[in-house]
Amino acid sequence: MVEPRRKPILVVEDDPLDREMIELAFKRADIQSPVVTVSDGQEALDYLQAEGLFRERQPEDLPAVIVLDLAMPRMDGFEFLRRVKPTPALAAIPVVVLTTSEFDQDLSQSYALRANSCITKPGDFERLVEIVRAVHEYWCEINKVPQGR
Repeated sequence: MVEPRRKPILVVEDDPLDREMIELAFKRADIQSPVVTVSDGQEALDYLQAEGLFRERQPEDLPAVIVLDLAMPRMDGFEFLRRVKPTPALAAIPVVVLTTSEFDQDLSQSYALRANSCITKPGDFERLVEIVRAVHEYWCEINKVPQGR
């Protein structure tokens, strides 16, 4: 029996070291879903809209979940949420904010802009592996979204 094609996980992170650590954590957690990484909100928007570098992205390659940093150049996580969540074709994609910020204001604003979850980025790699495993398990395996997206 052929397994259904797995939807990718979109990681939006500007720091190259953090991006690499997150990718390694998904590998260490033995996550089979493809992981697509971009460096800011504008690149993530381009990916979702199949524009720019991502013109060739197939419609079925919309992500199962977006893992989003907040503090990024060009387009930060807040602006990304402002643009994505009101868009009907994209609104159902879960967004998990993964941030070093512990300011209540940042968490409140993320939820007000319809982030689905907020997680503090750990300093410990093994904890990061646990987090990405849990994110994948819940948002990619357990959670259900409408088929049309």
